[in-house]
Amino acid sequence: MRLFCTLALITVVCCYTSTVAAQSATAENRTLHGWLSDEQCARGRASSGVYTGTNPDCAKDCVAKGKKIVLIDADRKVIVAIGNQSAAKQNIGDYVEVTGAFDGGSLHINSLKQLEKGVAECERPKLERQLICLGHLELLGSDVVSCRRPPHAFGLLA
Repeated sequence: MRLFCTLALITVVCCYTSTVAAQSATAENRTLHGWLSDEQCARGRASSGVYTGTNPDCAKDCVAKGKKIVLIDADRKVIVAIGNQSAAKQNIGDYVEVTGAFDGGSLHINSLKQLEKGVAECERPKLERQLICLGHLELLGSDVVSCRRPPHAFGLLA
């Protein structure tokens, strides 16, 4: 009886192991685009509904202090855990394309391609914004010099 139970247990373990191995081998690769950041900053911003890149220098400092690297996927509005941290370490702060398979809730990166170098918000060029007045408007650089309409008549174009 004891021998039978032992053989049955070994058979179950072998079947389970081969099933898990087969699932891992056939895990489907997915391609995602997003910003690589540290988990703390990314989740803090995401809780406010902001899914954009974080300051690369700050993210690198946080990762050096032990925080995990994540992918901020702005299209899907999700934070994706990275399983193999070393694959992403050189591109913290950058906008990347990653291809990999999900394994236990995290993405195992098989390939990574930098699409845009990360730049701190204060170093990004300012978007030119132009105020449009429904009446006469004089601009001096980006400052409104005069407008013959009340402030509520302004429209903002980016």
